[in-house]
Amino acid sequence: MSRSTIHLVRAAVCSAAAILAMTGCSSSDDAASGAEPTKSGPPKVAPPAVLQADTLKICAPNDGTPPNVYHDASGELVGSEVDLGKALAAQLGLNAQFVESSFATVIPTLQAKQCDVIMAQLYIKPEREKVVDFVPYVMSGTGIAVSKEHPAAITGLDDSLCGKKVILAVATTAEALAQEQSEKCTAAGKAPVDITRSNQADVSIQQVQNGQVDAFMDTAETLGYYATKTGARIQSVGDPFGTIQIGAATLKGNTALHDALAGALSEVESNGTYGKILDEWGMSDLSIES
Repeated sequence: MSRSTIHLVRAAVCSAAAILAMTGCSSSDDAASGAEPTKSGPPKVAPPAVLQADTLKICAPNDGTPPNVYHDASGELVGSEVDLGKALAAQLGLNAQFVESSFATVIPTLQAKQCDVIMAQLYIKPEREKVVDFVPYVMSGTGIAVSKEHPAAITGLDDSLCGKKVILAVATTAEALAQEQSEKCTAAGKAPVDITRSNQADVSIQQVQNGQVDAFMDTAETLGYYATKTGARIQSVGDPFGTIQIGAATLKGNTALHDALAGALSEVESNGTYGKILDEWGMSDLSIES
């Protein structure tokens, strides 16, 4: 995943919430799982498929963003991927242990055998599939949010944006898609999309809530996070677009762990744990089951 596309959610999550007069942040509010998930029996994988008996070491980024994986106000690692990693480990009969590194070094960390699997907002791309094997577990995409009080008759990335004021961050997928839609509007003889740029999500959401702009475009994950975790008075419209899969990455050739993770994911989908985690983090529209 490109760090420019998961921009700016942005180290001051709690201060953003305060600016927006939202509900505030705490580790207890942000953590979806509460109690640790219960292990489902004896370990289903053992060394050498995992580095340490009874443990699944998960590479996670120390520079991630909400809602996937990030540090809350207390410094605890939280997020949808953290909760899902714990659930998968429990399904395998293992304890989850998170190994943090920069996003840029998660694959080298795996290759150095410092962790068993990567769960780090890692897009599944052909160049990465050459060096790791993936188990897809969620989608990433771009979305559009509008004010709950005045949704401005916007229905998604379509002609309903023509003539509307849209705020987004510079040099992002959202910017490119909004510009493309604006060109479609003018080609059809309609008003272009009125694009405003801001690299501060809290400012963008404030303007949407105040009616200064009609919509905010960002990653669908970010919009879901603000709507469910901070009390922002926004709602997503239409389906996420420009989607790509995110996957759990294991070393090439570690078939035992790859297959075990795929089976564990199927189980947490079947027993409802997967859906509950995504709902908790405002990511239900990004389910691989959708």
